[in-house]
Amino acid sequence: MLKELDREANNVVSLEDPIEYNIEGVNQSQVRPEIGYDFASGLRTILRQDPDIIMVGEIRDKETAAMAIHAALTGHLVLSTLHTNNAAGVVPRLVDMGVDPYLIAPTLLMVIGQRLVKKLCPDARKEKLLEGAFKEITQNELKNMPDEARKKIISSDKIYEGVSLPSCPMGRRGRMGIFEVFYKTPALESLILTKPSEQDILKESRKQGMITIKEDGLMKAFNGLISFDEFLKL
Repeated sequence: MLKELDREANNVVSLEDPIEYNIEGVNQSQVRPEIGYDFASGLRTILRQDPDIIMVGEIRDKETAAMAIHAALTGHLVLSTLHTNNAAGVVPRLVDMGVDPYLIAPTLLMVIGQRLVKKLCPDARKEKLLEGAFKEITQNELKNMPDEARKKIISSDKIYEGVSLPSCPMGRRGRMGIFEVFYKTPALESLILTKPSEQDILKESRKQGMITIKEDGLMKAFNGLISFDEFLKL
């Protein structure tokens, strides 16, 4: 996401632990808790440098969350990560940290849930007919999937598994992201003010047409990008 931003016109600053990738045009900073330079204190320092965009590696505590929201309220675009089981869990997690819902509602723009799965090698895979209990599992998922997503599935009768070839001994190479994304809408903003549960957020985001991580994984399994075994792990 940082690479997609305009890093020439904007002052982009990141606070990371550790810095895993060097990104051209981003002022990257490594936190050092042993000297008192943690996410919260680092963010406080960054805000004095007049940044346009801030990346906080992870929100781990109330102080960091409060500083990130303060930055968003004052006109900065803030990107960060938060450990939850899914995208819908972000709002309840922030509330559990002690952030007031009336501060979350106006600042939260978008939430992305992500898992990484192993990709099949295009030339080292074979088709397999979907049968029995596995077919029942997928049919139940397909029933709840938004129509637009269902149209992207090439075939819902075949799945794929990796085979060993000299060019790809494991049948799999590399990883790809499985995602679920929801955006803040007026309805969702009003819901956040009521301290909603994870299920409440999920129900509202599904009204937007959000595809869940499991559904995105199923689409990629049917389209031969990942094995059915990888989908079952989600």
